[in-house]
Amino acid sequence: MEKLLAILAASLLAGPALAGPITVRLDLGGSFGWAEADSIDALLGFETQQTLDSKARLIWQGGEGALRFEAQVLLGYQAGDAVGFAAALAGMSPSAPPASFFDLSTEVFSDFRQAMTIAIDRLSVSYASQRFVLKLGRQAVTWGSGMVFRPSDIIAPFAPNAIDTAYKPGVDMAYAQLLFDSGNDIEAVFVPRRAVAGGPLASEESTLALRSTVLIGDFDGTALLAQDHGDTLLTLGLGGPVGDAAWNIELGQWFLADGSTAMNILANISNSGTIGEMNITYFAEYFHNGFGVDTATPLDALPTALADRLATGQLFNIGQDFLALGAQLGVSAAVTISPSLIASLNDGSVFVAVQAGISLSDNLDVSLNAGKGFGPNGTEFGGRETSAGSAVYLGAPTSVGINITRYF
Repeated sequence: MEKLLAILAASLLAGPALAGPITVRLDLGGSFGWAEADSIDALLGFETQQTLDSKARLIWQGGEGALRFEAQVLLGYQAGDAVGFAAALAGMSPSAPPASFFDLSTEVFSDFRQAMTIAIDRLSVSYASQRFVLKLGRQAVTWGSGMVFRPSDIIAPFAPNAIDTAYKPGVDMAYAQLLFDSGNDIEAVFVPRRAVAGGPLASEESTLALRSTVLIGDFDGTALLAQDHGDTLLTLGLGGPVGDAAWNIELGQWFLADGSTAMNILANISNSGTIGEMNITYFAEYFHNGFGVDTATPLDALPTALADRLATGQLFNIGQDFLALGAQLGVSAAVTISPSLIASLNDGSVFVAVQAGISLSDNLDVSLNAGKGFGPNGTEFGGRETSAGSAVYLGAPTSVGINITRYF
């Protein structure tokens, strides 16, 4: 706690010239989940789950001219079954390397039913001229054209079924961007990591990446070359219009340290229109997971390359081929409804979700969500067997939730 407060104090005292107003985002939410009787949730005593979740994000931005400064502190309090279930699952899985080089979070208190944490989620200084950007510190970067699946977003991507995507987790990194008059650019990122908490810098766990965007007539081309967790990734992407719609394709070739290879394929198409007096946007996306395995593979027999990426949060699905469909319907100026479906093309199981957003005022929003997996045992969304012959499955439970967001 002393270390965290010292860092926070230093950031807030960075200089009066950088000072700006502090804004606050407050989230209050509740979720309810129901799992099957043969699930690992039930085995651990969490067949039903009820959880209250609250977060307060303090946002401070400032600067003059080309120099800018950003700090965000995240206070979180969670009470209910999700606390104990997450702790029980963590004890059954191998630990991943720390996501960031510096540990800027601490538990104020925690037990089996509740936990309170405080963390610095953003802490960076940046310089931006007409053609050059340099940003150092804890920040977030998003790459790729994926709408549900994000194989090119190798630094802390969102899960395909993520509900709150307002803020990616901050990661310690150095970021640079060089812009050209043509509209093309080159980005460079270095993410230092340790193999274990408190250990030295580990190059085999760090990420070094170069990414370029090139305009080719009406098309957008991208190229990404990265050294990530000891492996090498080369991704080529192309996107453009087709009639009133827009399409994107990404091919990502992994060259792993053990000599093996894996290819990810992403393709999507999106469009917009009207239904009556309501606006609608909709999309379809295909994803081939080059690290994926068939449905007969239990969780404790996953290949190392796949298990590692699940542990680091770079992949979230175990299967090989997926189709995602989604839309956002503007019922009114203040109400949107967003249904979505993710289907495993290998076993026919599906995950269905719907989210409704209601804007009550300029600074008050309400979000309602529900999700459910459909499929027999031994499938991607019906539930993967934890070990061969165990008859215990890990799948997506039925869930409903509500979240209220207030801005100050």
